[in-house]
Amino acid sequence: MSQSEEEHNIPDRETCQKLTEQFAEITGTDEACAQFYLQDRDWDLERSVNAFFEVSQTGGVSILNDGDAAGIVINVDKKMVEVLSKAQPTTEPPPRFSFVTWNLDGLDDHNLKKRTKAVCKIVATECPDIVFFQEMIPETFSYVEEKLPEYMCIAGNVEGYFTATLLRRFTVYFDSHQIHEFPGSLMCRNLITVNAHIGPLKLLLLNTHLESTVDHAAERVKQLKECFKVTLEAPEDTTVIFAGDLNLRDKELEQLGGLPPGVEDLWKTCGSRKECQYTWDMLRNSNKEFPGRFKPRSRFDRIYLRHSHPQRVVPVHFGLLGIEKVSGTQTFPSDHWGLRVFFNIRKL
Repeated sequence: MSQSEEEHNIPDRETCQKLTEQFAEITGTDEACAQFYLQDRDWDLERSVNAFFEVSQTGGVSILNDGDAAGIVINVDKKMVEVLSKAQPTTEPPPRFSFVTWNLDGLDDHNLKKRTKAVCKIVATECPDIVFFQEMIPETFSYVEEKLPEYMCIAGNVEGYFTATLLRRFTVYFDSHQIHEFPGSLMCRNLITVNAHIGPLKLLLLNTHLESTVDHAAERVKQLKECFKVTLEAPEDTTVIFAGDLNLRDKELEQLGGLPPGVEDLWKTCGSRKECQYTWDMLRNSNKEFPGRFKPRSRFDRIYLRHSHPQRVVPVHFGLLGIEKVSGTQTFPSDHWGLRVFFNIRKL
């Protein structure tokens, strides 16, 4: 489904507000809960109310598939009800949010379930508001959905390996999404764009896994150029976060003339800390074996930011996740470190 088709299903602002108020009145809940149910059901009041009362009476709906062929799947089960019942929804938007991007190395089946379980535990503990995953497979995607019901999960595909974007419910509200295929990719790579908002803060989220290896540098540069094009064409009032496993070498970025005007590299913006420079670091990460003394270190994973006008967010910290081995194993959660950034939100 294209972005225009999705937006066609969204009523105008006045109708959305009226439906939200009606849902809250019928169910005795608040507007945050109403938006959660209505957004996942294309603003169909009857379906939303029925789903709410079914959850209340039976403890949950096992599976709800209100997505399209691109693979949005929303699970509302007993565990989610328990999680949401502990939340305290509010109409006051938060003053800050956190973001994570992480290649989970789902193509390596060594300790895969234990590694994925460790990733879920880290996410559940750290509670990032927006998560980009790369190199997921259907089995790990399903496991993440089951273990992290407090997140809306948007997949870039339904087979092979793919990316996924997660939005924390009651903090980040989904508006629409689109999948941009890379026609020259030999590795089934694409770009997921998600429009979302945190209160009045409008976000465009670009999650991708660009073509791998030195041999495919030319295609990777083409893909990067397309991603920058989408970034720069976003509306002026929208903050853009473009991130993922870009497999990027600095010389390839130089081929494009460096970063486009107005786009920031958040590792550099947040101080270029040396301990956070290498995201695929075989000197520190032992998941992949490289014979000999030379151990490659690369900054493949990156987070870029294009500010809105006026500027609404301030990145305040850049760090790494997954730097400890999984309990009971000799492996880390992935051969890539996860990247995390904290943002403050400016009030207008």
